[in-house]
Amino acid sequence: MAINLTTRYSPEIEFAFSQDSYIKSHSKAKVDFTGAKTVRVYMLKTTPLVDYQKNGSSRYGKLEDVQDTVLEYTMTQDKSFTGVVDKGDESAQSITNKAGQWLRQQIREQVVPMADKYALNKILNFGHIVAAAAKPTAENIITEIFKARTWFNNHRVPREGRFIYIPASMTPDIMLSKEWCGLDNLAGKQLPTGVIGSVAGFTIVEIPDYMFTDGHFFTAVHEQAVAFPYKINAAKIHTDPVGINGAVIEGRQFYDVFVLGSKADAVYSLVLESAQQAKPSITDDTITAVTLESSGAKAIYYTLDGSDPRYSMTRQIYTAPFDATSKLLKAVAMDTENKFTSDIAEKQIATE
Repeated sequence: MAINLTTRYSPEIEFAFSQDSYIKSHSKAKVDFTGAKTVRVYMLKTTPLVDYQKNGSSRYGKLEDVQDTVLEYTMTQDKSFTGVVDKGDESAQSITNKAGQWLRQQIREQVVPMADKYALNKILNFGHIVAAAAKPTAENIITEIFKARTWFNNHRVPREGRFIYIPASMTPDIMLSKEWCGLDNLAGKQLPTGVIGSVAGFTIVEIPDYMFTDGHFFTAVHEQAVAFPYKINAAKIHTDPVGINGAVIEGRQFYDVFVLGSKADAVYSLVLESAQQAKPSITDDTITAVTLESSGAKAIYYTLDGSDPRYSMTRQIYTAPFDATSKLLKAVAMDTENKFTSDIAEKQIATE
């Protein structure tokens, strides 16, 4: 007999996931689940301003429908786990309670750390990346954070809801600096996991070093730029299956993290220069045979309509030279297992 724990524990588990995660509670872009593994994001399209016309029938400009841009994402992380509760002298009710406790602890100790590490790396690779020749020190770490602030301000990122993820080993460099705002402005508040204070308008979230990939120094985000959907798909107890005197607990969950393409400028990461993939070179000497190159890249994505090749629905993967006459070409190189995403290369391909 199988006892389904999904309905009973799913809200509790999702709350525990958010509470224990360093990243989930700061990822507040809204998504709608449209399937077991798919979510949708809706964004309103705006129209440019025009000069008011004092004559004619279209004095306010061309009438256009207010439309949504709908993006559908598929969660790629499909994880499972299992454990056994030996029956002994315990009742079925006791086993169910023990299974629920184990399920919560499994999420806290196994699922959350794995999901956070995955999320941090993916957020980094789909935002704005700045390369540094060396790791920041106590002398310049605050300066680097203020550069992120300048980037956010120049790209009109809202001031409320800014966070910055810092590895634990770099926290002393920040907290011992004269610029540190410290805990004074956050004292007495109930803080999410990892939050230790603020500086340069960013709430500082301290994360264990092991969650950072080598060469990744920090990532600044706005909470509305990132979506981190998580869903318990199945959690159940099998009582006395063959070969087991007790109960087998099984669980399965889907999760993923998405940087919204329209808000990618609200993600800023500092990395080691040698750890970033080289920006693709664009060669179009023969006009009709455009060549893209980036040594060591696992994939080079490009677009011909001016859209961002990291996110665009029209992006293509480069396989061979192609014709791009009279097109605005953008390309990005990715090798997320070994190096961080490259800068975006851009070139207007001339007419023959």
